[in-house]
Amino acid sequence: MNDKQKNDVGVTKPKISKVRDERIDAVKFWLIVLVIAVHVFMREEFADSTACAVVWNWICLFVMPLFIFISGYFSRKKDTKDFWPSIWKLLEPLIIFQIIALLFYIDTIRCLITPWYMLWYLLSLMYWRLMLQIIPDKILRHKKLIIISTFCISISAGFLPFDRVLSIQRTLALMPFFFLGYYMRGKNLYLPDKYKPLCIVFLLIILAILFFYPHRIKYLLFATPYKSIYGVVVRMLAFVLSIPMSIAFLQVCYNTPWIARQGRMTMQYYIYHALIIPPMSAPIIPPLILIAAKMNIPMTFYTAVAIIILTTIGLSLILKIPYVKVLTNPSLFFSKKRYLSKKVY
Repeated sequence: MNDKQKNDVGVTKPKISKVRDERIDAVKFWLIVLVIAVHVFMREEFADSTACAVVWNWICLFVMPLFIFISGYFSRKKDTKDFWPSIWKLLEPLIIFQIIALLFYIDTIRCLITPWYMLWYLLSLMYWRLMLQIIPDKILRHKKLIIISTFCISISAGFLPFDRVLSIQRTLALMPFFFLGYYMRGKNLYLPDKYKPLCIVFLLIILAILFFYPHRIKYLLFATPYKSIYGVVVRMLAFVLSIPMSIAFLQVCYNTPWIARQGRMTMQYYIYHALIIPPMSAPIIPPLILIAAKMNIPMTFYTAVAIIILTTIGLSLILKIPYVKVLTNPSLFFSKKRYLSKKVY
């Protein structure tokens, strides 16, 4: 075949260009900014802010589903010699920052089997890639079966007695988006530009509707089992909204060369921001929220936005320091690999 090749599950499709799509890098950057926003808005200092609660709900409806979709979009089956090193690149920062959490943040034995704060994503991504690797190709060929099955598993997972332990609940709840991304590999993710205004209006309409329920919907974290039928309804509605919201968000993300470059480092943004916006007082890096509180700055929505912007700028400057990125995967430094110029995740 000259213009076509077979993908991992035996389906013929157009050959995928090796040219990096900077539009997706830009989307990843804006998604990580929204992840930072989620962790700022959910702080108890902003518990009385209606705007923070509403925007938090709006972001949670699509930010992790889309992030996980993109992870699936760039995942594939690998040879054994390539697969296990790729798993280690996720496991290594998980171990390093879990140890940091044990030393400075957490004082319970339960954390030994519970990923700290944002580390759940690393563990879940390991699970999803392991699933992709071990599921036989003859089963992966049945796309509709896989997608329908994963959505059924996701809805049912809320009835299981698992919460954040080993990230089981989130892994099962968000699994459909990983496989959706995997099956979209090589396909165009963008609508014609004429639909961009419609996408903006759609996202704003959802935001406006959420103002009628100005309370944080904790079920949107996909981290805990259902306590009532309300949890089932929330998860099903979240899935109904997350896909069109993700499609709309893909279309409206502003892109520049600088934004695209930052989007290639989202894993480092994701990991390091926890040291700046921790869930409690941090002895390592004094978080901006505590500094603002000591200065008697009112904890309003605008204060939260300022903290999000300063955190993003601060991380962009920190990640410009040579070899800072290597700290999340020090084994690459010792093995003399050119980490800084190589795509790791």
